[in-house]
Amino acid sequence: MTAQADVTTVVAEIRTALEMLDAVIQVRLEERKGGIEHRPLSIDDGDDGIPPLERYEGIGPLAAAIGMAGLSAAEALILVAAIAPLIDERFDAAYAALTDRDGVTGLTGEVARTLVARSLGARLDAAALLGPHGALRASGLVRLDPPDSLAGRLTPEPALAAWTLGLPAPEQRATAEFPARPLTTVHSLTDVVLPARTRSRLTDLQHRIAWRERVVEDWGFGRHHDNTAGLVALFHGPPGTGKTMTAGAVAAAAGLPAYVIDLSALVSKYIGETEKALANVFDRAAHERCVLVFDEADAVFGSRTEVTDSHDRYANQEVSYLLTRIESHPGVVILTTNLRGNIDDAFQRRIHLAVEFAPPGPAERALIWEQALPPELPVAGDLGLASLADRYVLTGAQIRDAIVDAAYAAAAANDVVTEELLVTAVRRQYDKAGRTVPS
Repeated sequence: MTAQADVTTVVAEIRTALEMLDAVIQVRLEERKGGIEHRPLSIDDGDDGIPPLERYEGIGPLAAAIGMAGLSAAEALILVAAIAPLIDERFDAAYAALTDRDGVTGLTGEVARTLVARSLGARLDAAALLGPHGALRASGLVRLDPPDSLAGRLTPEPALAAWTLGLPAPEQRATAEFPARPLTTVHSLTDVVLPARTRSRLTDLQHRIAWRERVVEDWGFGRHHDNTAGLVALFHGPPGTGKTMTAGAVAAAAGLPAYVIDLSALVSKYIGETEKALANVFDRAAHERCVLVFDEADAVFGSRTEVTDSHDRYANQEVSYLLTRIESHPGVVILTTNLRGNIDDAFQRRIHLAVEFAPPGPAERALIWEQALPPELPVAGDLGLASLADRYVLTGAQIRDAIVDAAYAAAAANDVVTEELLVTAVRRQYDKAGRTVPS
């Protein structure tokens, strides 16, 4: 299908959906003309006047979203109602006319219920549809704010809205609602220099990601055992050994997006807010099939403290909530820590794979030095990389930083990178780490 055909498909699909929504709005407005006293709830669970699900069939992104989430006719209409104001603000004005609350504009859970239900039974069903376990919110298609009241504002998930409208996906930033940022890397797993044992464990991790559906679904483990769909991996080792970079490379190799959890945004000083943020993270990750990466995970998954006050009690409750969500999460979670012993013992029992990232030895350091030099970098003959690798015990991150430092020094001098510049840069890495440079 050509790009123009794609645009045509999106436009035709959205036009049809908005025409159906318009027709329902007009019926509901007509029903309200007599005032509140003329709008008794019908006991008859008959036709509620909404378009049948078949009307949304097609090949465009809206039809795909409705089909993949398994939405009902009522849920499909609510999804369209949530997206409609992004196209035409008159829908917000129409929604304001469908509520008896003063000063309310835009789509709320109550207005959505009015759109899809006129009978008592249907209105009760609509309240469940908009609950946290309904397909719309459980699949991450829409958000209700505040989440525990139908009077809250109902909005589409931004990435979904962009996709259904044929627009570029919005750039993801860490927010209070979703305290995570995309994790990307220019490196593939073949670029990562690792000992054979670590490489073998990463291969095991790739196999568990790639063959999850066969083992869990086709071979019945999901039907006969609890919590088999998810995968929790722990990457542990000193700073600079490539844990986060490798997590990004693992996700890229599996064709999955990866998000690093912003722990400073996640751990709230307000009681209960951390659990809400975590719920948003895990709900969205399940919907988008994201790999969640908790960097320096011991900050959140660390050992629970002895309870001496209410703050300790709530902190321990948050760790318990994390344990529960991690165990039931159907996706991939990777945690990184500098010291495995810092991770809570109860959580360690829930880890499926532990991968140790040891400091590189001389052979690994030599390979890192070679691979970290860009082919375009102007260098002066033999840089003595083998000697540098043997003499200086550095991590992969420190080697990369030393090369970058030397490159800037060469650029400032309008010269090429020399062994002398690299040695000077290495010494700065030792100084920065507070270590003594070997003689």
